[in-house]
Amino acid sequence: MKLILSRHGNTFDPGDKVVWVGRRSDPPLTEEGRRQARKLGNALFLSGVMLGGIYCGPLRRTRQYAEIIAERIGGAPLPIVDASLAEIDYGAWEGFSSHEIIGQFGGEELEAWERSGAWPESPGWSPPEATLANGVMTFVGQLARTQGEDSAVLAVTSNGVLRYFLRLAGNTLNGKVATGHICVLEVLQGKCRVNAWNIAPDPGHVSELLRKAVPMRSSDTISSP
Repeated sequence: MKLILSRHGNTFDPGDKVVWVGRRSDPPLTEEGRRQARKLGNALFLSGVMLGGIYCGPLRRTRQYAEIIAERIGGAPLPIVDASLAEIDYGAWEGFSSHEIIGQFGGEELEAWERSGAWPESPGWSPPEATLANGVMTFVGQLARTQGEDSAVLAVTSNGVLRYFLRLAGNTLNGKVATGHICVLEVLQGKCRVNAWNIAPDPGHVSELLRKAVPMRSSDTISSP
């Protein structure tokens, strides 16, 4: 199974103050964020891949992103909301910029999270890290049991959660993913392998990553974003 992971699109416009947005914050996508969703939808459509499912977190930004993609593809399954894809609650850091977090709380824990994904203890993040990691592992396990080996599934989530998918493949790097970018995991016989991480959804590249392993439908045309 190919598991296509996407971070949702932009929730800040140019000139906006960029702050940590977690589970308690629920801003909508900006126009750029919606354009990013259309771009991924176009790339998946042009690749010809037949998705076995589309999943997203419960927050508005991930639901909107998944819905736009499904609409853009046409004939794709409706997005299914899964709580295990919900972003982390960043506790005392929520609503602050990284510069403000360093000024108020110090930079050691922030640097460790950005560098190696080390879970900070002082800001009171939730759910507990073990709960988050187990939720991601359970989600992937359920997909592996219900999807065929040659299927492809899309999951839309947030930056913090994506790091825990990377860990399933045995990678402990920071795993940061830009808005609108995708990652592709290959899940086979209970094991995960990273095929791509944090790439822009260029149609040609997406086709190359998916074509050899998943059923393809006939090629059509679609309008530009």
